[in-house]
Amino acid sequence: MLYEESSQAFKWQLSSLVELNSLRERANRRARDVLSREDAAPLEVYGFADTRGDRPKSTTDDQVVQLMSEDDPNYGPTKTSQARGSTALLTPSDETLLLSFYCSKIPLLIGPHATLPRCKRDAKVAATASLLFRRFYLSNSVMIHDPKTMLAAAAFLAAKVEDCMLDVRYLEMGTKEMNAPVPLTDILDAEIRLMKGIDFDLLVFSPYKTIVPIVEDLRTFLKSERGKGLVKWKEGEERQLEREDLRPVHDMAMKIVDDVIVSDIPLMYAPGEVGTAALVVANEDVCNNQRKGNSEDGGGGGVEGDKVESPEIDIVGYVRSRFEDTDESGVVVDTAAIDALVERV
Repeated sequence: MLYEESSQAFKWQLSSLVELNSLRERANRRARDVLSREDAAPLEVYGFADTRGDRPKSTTDDQVVQLMSEDDPNYGPTKTSQARGSTALLTPSDETLLLSFYCSKIPLLIGPHATLPRCKRDAKVAATASLLFRRFYLSNSVMIHDPKTMLAAAAFLAAKVEDCMLDVRYLEMGTKEMNAPVPLTDILDAEIRLMKGIDFDLLVFSPYKTIVPIVEDLRTFLKSERGKGLVKWKEGEERQLEREDLRPVHDMAMKIVDDVIVSDIPLMYAPGEVGTAALVVANEDVCNNQRKGNSEDGGGGGVEGDKVESPEIDIVGYVRSRFEDTDESGVVVDTAAIDALVERV
């Protein structure tokens, strides 16, 4: 299936930070309204399609958009009902911080960096779990649905989605290793709520799968007449580009994506855009590290001085040269979106 035809592209990829904040504000308001009522209102799961509404149009710079605060006259209730103890309710900003904190713990529960060895799985499982977790809280609130429990449920569901199954008891053990125990029965119950909250849309495309094909295409293009001008070699080292020349950039990009998958970025940008931006940043980091190393070594020499270094590559230039001036495969590349994403990463 092409990404453009998937539910992730036309349903789950948000248009801007304005839309993301709007969804979180409404989810927060629904929870505050329920928890402030004196009657015993049911704490239900809200589906994304049922609560999304019309997409807001952004009229301001996304970078300065702020979540609604208690000072806003339309904010609504700030405390739970007397029956619930009249305790202070979380603001949208509070919830966003909690979501970021808990989502950052997913790779410690499942994935290549899992604390419990039995929970070690491919990085794509952690990426899928993170996105399912964040999708759920686009229409639901941490004040009603415990993020610690939903985190474990997202990990369990992601393992199934990516065909990397594991016994749910290992996840229970993994939460104990993280000093945040979640009982097995709670994980299974939360899994049902999670699926309902994401409208049973389980297909997830992650940036990891885009980096390898982009690197391979980049390597081929840089050997062409159009691409040679995008490679800047160290003085006196003009030669044919080899596969290993791009390995440091590839490895660094994968590490960058490790951080990106637990952020809001995959909610607003396509995996290909994220993968390309990660390669841009990775290339800059690799080149800067090499310059720093050469400076500290006094310009090279010895074993380190003989080490083959990666060339400097204009990856944004590659995107523009590779696609912008051609009709190949009907591909349309929004280079402005890629430039904006590089700044975010």
